[in-house]
Amino acid sequence: MVFLLDDPVESNRETLLTVLGIGLCIGFAGAIATGAVATKLPAQRVASNTVDAPAASSENPIAPSVGAPASPDRRTAVTRAVSATAGAVVSITTEQSTADLFARFRGQGTQSSAGSGVVIDKRGVVLTNAHVVASATNITVTFDDDRQLNADIIGLAEDLDLAVLRIPVQPDLEVASIGTSADLILGEPVVAIGNPFGLGHTVTTGVVSAVSRPLETDARVFQDFIQTDASINPGNSGGPLLNATGSLIGITTAIRPDAQGIGFAIPIDRAIKVANDLIESGTVRIPWLGVLVADVMYQHGSTRTSVPEVVHAVASSALRRGDVIVGVEGRTVQGRSDLNAFLSAYKPGDSLTLTIVRDDDGMELTVQTNSASTDAASTQLVGRVGLAVLDAPTNGPRGVLVEEVSPGGTAARLGLRRGDAITAVDGTRIQSGQDFMTMIQRAIERHRPTVLITVRRANMQGRVPLPLSSL
Repeated sequence: MVFLLDDPVESNRETLLTVLGIGLCIGFAGAIATGAVATKLPAQRVASNTVDAPAASSENPIAPSVGAPASPDRRTAVTRAVSATAGAVVSITTEQSTADLFARFRGQGTQSSAGSGVVIDKRGVVLTNAHVVASATNITVTFDDDRQLNADIIGLAEDLDLAVLRIPVQPDLEVASIGTSADLILGEPVVAIGNPFGLGHTVTTGVVSAVSRPLETDARVFQDFIQTDASINPGNSGGPLLNATGSLIGITTAIRPDAQGIGFAIPIDRAIKVANDLIESGTVRIPWLGVLVADVMYQHGSTRTSVPEVVHAVASSALRRGDVIVGVEGRTVQGRSDLNAFLSAYKPGDSLTLTIVRDDDGMELTVQTNSASTDAASTQLVGRVGLAVLDAPTNGPRGVLVEEVSPGGTAARLGLRRGDAITAVDGTRIQSGQDFMTMIQRAIERHRPTVLITVRRANMQGRVPLPLSSL
């Protein structure tokens, strides 16, 4: 066999290039392998916490400060406020019975919702919104350290969207520092902490955009709210609004779904007063003006609005029938609910200045408030309503029985008869004459001209409004 050889010079050149190429390939492969190991080592060392992070040097000029405390220079009023209060903020989750019949058939008898709250007392008192817990069958609060505790409702003030909860007392329970909402400054910085969309503790910042701001909902107009541009999202409801010193100045409650950056909070002065009332008596003590009022439409210039008009003076009062109440302490009032909301920030016995319209003339009137007594309720029930009740027999229908209906009273004009059973007032079941009188007293205290009673006669039952004055 004969082999043909190439030119010796050309053959040597090709052999040299081949050797160089193989060497380069081996070198690149080694470099890649070495680089892969090098990139993994720092991650492994940091993750294992067995080797300190590399120190900065001329060979390694940039190195992370793993575990180093934050520089004091980075701490601001906001960070200090959050640090001082975050431990007192809770996320609230509730379980509620669903009204969906088909969901019950599928075994989904409950539904859950989320909100926020803040601890205001070492005895385990938590303040939140009424709409967060009003229909809850089970309430759980979660702290920022993931502790979970069950909570019970002490009291609700649904007209003011406030609720007071109680949790088991904890030895290390943190409490928010209570400030005041009486001296808020437009533009001063505020911090909101809450549980938006169920994400857990979240901090947002903004300023006080306005004070004494009305908030219109589908049901009514709320007055005297703090407006802020701090982000308040669903789930923030019931959480704290803090000032720059970390003091509690409001309870966040609502957002405007049709606007960006507009949220509202209940002033803390009102919230704390309501909380104390609910803890002490289970109800909100509203200063009584000695009158019953009904909402009417009032025309002032080109503006037409709802205002409370005095329909009956129950006790001695500087107010007269026909007076229209348009302001309390210089603040505009829109309806009976707003009147009670303003009054809820004061105590029975306080003197208040009302702005009224009497016989088409505007004037200011100073009135001395009081508490609606049982005697006042009894006098009203017998004298104006013309109704006497007694406890139902144990083997009879629940509630109270109508004992007497006086001719000419509102009960007689309504058509009530002796022997009718009244089983509930304003949707609350009653068991005795004392229960019935308490509900009448509560309605009068809130300046209401009527109550809604549930009446049973033979096999028929219905609900009818019972006027408390001779309308």
